[in-house]
Amino acid sequence: MRSRTTAARSPIALALLAASCASAHPQPAAVAVAPAAAAPVEAPAAAGNGALRAGVVSVRVTGQDWNWRAPWEKQPAWTRTVTGLVVPGRRILAASTAFGNPLLVEAQKLGSDARTVARVELVDHEGPLALIAVDDPAFWEGLEPLALESRAPSEGEVTILRWQRSGLLDSYPGTLRQVRSGRHGLSQTSLLTLDVASSAEGLGESEVVVAKGRVAGLVTGRAADTYTALAAPVLGQFLAGAKQGDWRSFARAGLAWQDLTNPALRESLGLAPGETGIRLTRVLPHGSAGGILKPADVVLEMGGAKLDPTGIYEHPLYGRMLFALLFSDGRRPGDTMPVKVLRDGQRLELQLPLRAMRPEQDRVRPYVYGRGPDYVIVGGLVFQELTRPYLASWGDWARRAPPRLLVAIDREPEATDAEPRRIVLLSSVLPDTANLGYQELRDLIVERVNGRAIASLADLRQATGSADAGFHVVEFVSGQGAVRIVIDAAEAAAARERLHQAYGVERLDASAP
Repeated sequence: MRSRTTAARSPIALALLAASCASAHPQPAAVAVAPAAAAPVEAPAAAGNGALRAGVVSVRVTGQDWNWRAPWEKQPAWTRTVTGLVVPGRRILAASTAFGNPLLVEAQKLGSDARTVARVELVDHEGPLALIAVDDPAFWEGLEPLALESRAPSEGEVTILRWQRSGLLDSYPGTLRQVRSGRHGLSQTSLLTLDVASSAEGLGESEVVVAKGRVAGLVTGRAADTYTALAAPVLGQFLAGAKQGDWRSFARAGLAWQDLTNPALRESLGLAPGETGIRLTRVLPHGSAGGILKPADVVLEMGGAKLDPTGIYEHPLYGRMLFALLFSDGRRPGDTMPVKVLRDGQRLELQLPLRAMRPEQDRVRPYVYGRGPDYVIVGGLVFQELTRPYLASWGDWARRAPPRLLVAIDREPEATDAEPRRIVLLSSVLPDTANLGYQELRDLIVERVNGRAIASLADLRQATGSADAGFHVVEFVSGQGAVRIVIDAAEAAAARERLHQAYGVERLDASAP
């Protein structure tokens, strides 16, 4: 059962003073010790209902996304209401993907229907986390920050809070199942995560998880009866960086690896009896390991922590954790982390300069915010680069997207420099006399255009800038049915006005001024 606290008409007795539990960013020591956050300032051991009501607000976000199937169009506007946590500095902290393409942000407090215009001051989609400002001083009357836990609780009962539209503060009981390394929203970064078991329905939009009167985390999603939440130390890191004015996002490894659970495999790599680690299979050039670690390296230790054959290390506070957490747990871009590897029979001690990995550096971008899809239309042939938002048009894309695209994501070789090799698609065809016979083609991976190898839309734009013998020749990766198509270059140019009239396409090239 969930309990509800009704909106009181009398002034609220606030129980908490302004407090923040911000995690520091020390240089990593030779042994893996979880960094301790500063204790909340004069924070009581537990917050009463008045303090909880005063520390939780609602944030109404209206936004509009692009149509990745028709990239010159936008989808209908949407509105989502997420829960916000009041934090020091008269700011609101939220954990949601709703702040990618916002048009209007409004805040509501104490269960009131009144809305106050707000603005997104800082957003990091690798959380996903957003810091929201409300400039109207009257909004902050009756509100006080809730204290963050200095460490993530690993067991016990919790409460999940959110405001209802009816003006009631919903309080849902839950039980902590585990603390682990996890990803949230559309992020590829591993962060300290709580799993909370609860029978509550309809949550997953930044609801506040409270343990013993302090904030333990913010909910970001649900699987069956388990809600995932960003743990309080992660929230503290973000708030500390925001307060200092130099938030650098979270560091990420940029690695793929192979488990070494087979004794013969370990012996063949030169590992001594009892020595464990993982074998790297891919090192992204723009990740924290780029330029330092190499494929085939056997990583024995990271940050002073020994890795087992599956990449697990023993966290001093939370137990067994995946090594990817070492890059973000109390560390940030600009720090260094020691690593021990076995390379070609030699044991080396190296230093990794930790880096944030920007989404535009990934070969398949995990998200695209603040702008529409990049595309090119030639004679009704619509080309764009493969991205996760494009894949999301299939819904459960890991099951429903064409297998050739899923295989390409996994097998396409990574670039050896900072520029990744993109996967360029003929995503669809706008039927026109310029493309007769090709109208049913879609989602085909392009290999060459007019004899030029294609690794990005920039390559395709250059390739279609001229046409030998008056034709545009598009060649696809083999095994997709169509292998080669040809269109008349003059007819493709003449089709521009027809496409505009028939399909409402204002620009045939999204990069055009």
